[in-house]
Amino acid sequence: FSFFSTDTDAEVQLGGYDPSTTVGEMWYTPCLSETDFIVGVTSVRFGHDFDGSKELLHFSDPTDSTYLPAIMDSGTSCLVMPGDTLGGKLTNVPFNDFTTLWEEGKSFWLEIGGRQWRVPFSSWFLARTNQTCVQPSPAGMQGLLVGDVFFRSFMVEFDMTQRERPIIGIAPLNTKYAPVGTSQLGTFELHHAPVSKLQLLRGEETMFPAEHTQRLTQVDQIPIFNKKGTQYFM
Repeated sequence: FSFFSTDTDAEVQLGGYDPSTTVGEMWYTPCLSETDFIVGVTSVRFGHDFDGSKELLHFSDPTDSTYLPAIMDSGTSCLVMPGDTLGGKLTNVPFNDFTTLWEEGKSFWLEIGGRQWRVPFSSWFLARTNQTCVQPSPAGMQGLLVGDVFFRSFMVEFDMTQRERPIIGIAPLNTKYAPVGTSQLGTFELHHAPVSKLQLLRGEETMFPAEHTQRLTQVDQIPIFNKKGTQYFM
């Protein structure tokens, strides 16, 4: 299934995703867990532009696994990042650095699968309530929660067809797409994850673009009420 979200409307797509909801390729990476939608985030940068942005994840041992597990969670409103050093895995406190660097107009760049995914200011700052949607993680949590602020910039596909572990697909949203007002059934050319390549990965190293076939797939499109741009109701 896939999830499309704007500031006012949203849509869940069952059976795959509608290619008209994205611009460019859908890129895939395997999850780190057999049961949860967890990907490896190797970098979180924050700034007005990528070259001038500041890194928020400073790992204590660069020779160790330099990534944090991140749950892709449409049920979480905000971007939730570490509020401590994670028991010494980090040399800094990412949320504290964010509050120090906070400034209007800045964006986040999350590195997932070796690709940079930009979350613009308009997605993580809630203009209607004049507050940020970035929060420190609760005590004991060892990674990040990537919530609605990400889903308002990217189409995310959750592929559970593989027995070994789920696969996550990410593609930039087509902002001109209008979510359906009533449930619909559409038929599209199948874009699917390159399973043979992804089976060799642990989940944090790289991503691959979709493979394309001429076989058609049917996708149910169901409207969702997006309350205040942060909560979804079917």
